[in-house]
Amino acid sequence: MKITEIVLVTENWKGTEKNALMTAEDYFRYLDLDTFDSRKDVADAILELGRTLGEEEAWSEYYFAANRTVFARLCMDEKQLEQFLRGFYNSRDQEVLFDKGMCSGECLDKLSEFCMDTKGMVRIGGFSYEKQEAVFEQGQILRNLNGSDYRVLEKLSEKNLLLMDTKTGNFVVALGTEQFVRHPRGTEATKENSLTGIEWGHGLYYGSTPSAIDFRHIRQEYGTERKIEDIHQYREMLQDRFRLYSRMEKDGLISDRLREEIMYASYKEFGTNDSEYFRKGLNEGLYDKGFKEMKEIAKRKSR
Repeated sequence: MKITEIVLVTENWKGTEKNALMTAEDYFRYLDLDTFDSRKDVADAILELGRTLGEEEAWSEYYFAANRTVFARLCMDEKQLEQFLRGFYNSRDQEVLFDKGMCSGECLDKLSEFCMDTKGMVRIGGFSYEKQEAVFEQGQILRNLNGSDYRVLEKLSEKNLLLMDTKTGNFVVALGTEQFVRHPRGTEATKENSLTGIEWGHGLYYGSTPSAIDFRHIRQEYGTERKIEDIHQYREMLQDRFRLYSRMEKDGLISDRLREEIMYASYKEFGTNDSEYFRKGLNEGLYDKGFKEMKEIAKRKSR
């Protein structure tokens, strides 16, 4: 069973909420589709649940009576499952109630695979970790073992990465990044019970405003020094940086506000966000002043 096949169900009866985990088959049996007025209503119920997959805030909603409402959605990932069990989606003014009797056995078995109890607490010691050889690439989407997705904005060195959280837009410099396969201790690793993700030894955490971050310092401090010996290598470096901004602007996973910040940072550095104007300015030497300044700084340091 995949985690995305788990249905998160909250029943509100006279103001009291109960949470449960069901398979889609058990959920529709619970809804009792035979009592629906038409086949169209049945199809709409199935479609409405399906549309929740991949949309964190989407929930299907059914009114059985004036005092009984059911909310449900397909689970996105392990992090959302943990939040659901901890009552993140419940009303703030009441205790979280979990009804095992409403749950599907397969879903409870899946919790055991994640070493997670019905309150969303994870037994860290219940996992085995196997390190994997991995080559990280710019633009790659990586998931850490806490359930968050990160885009690799820049590969500073083999193990040091400049990452952006795809959900919040926050930046992090991940030092000593490694990839692991995690599975329940004492069991054989399978495709169903294993999770592949990254961990880093130390992280430097920033906000989501690119213009407020000193990327040059980050590259100098934590990156493999890039040798710039002539104007052609300098222009190549600028071209890589402009492409980075362009990829970030087109990232459909980030917010509109962050996209505007990235566009502003690109415009501030290059005077344009248009690739044709940038390429023309690059070839005409519009940005070569920076190369001369770099050489002057290198001379002063060598004295």
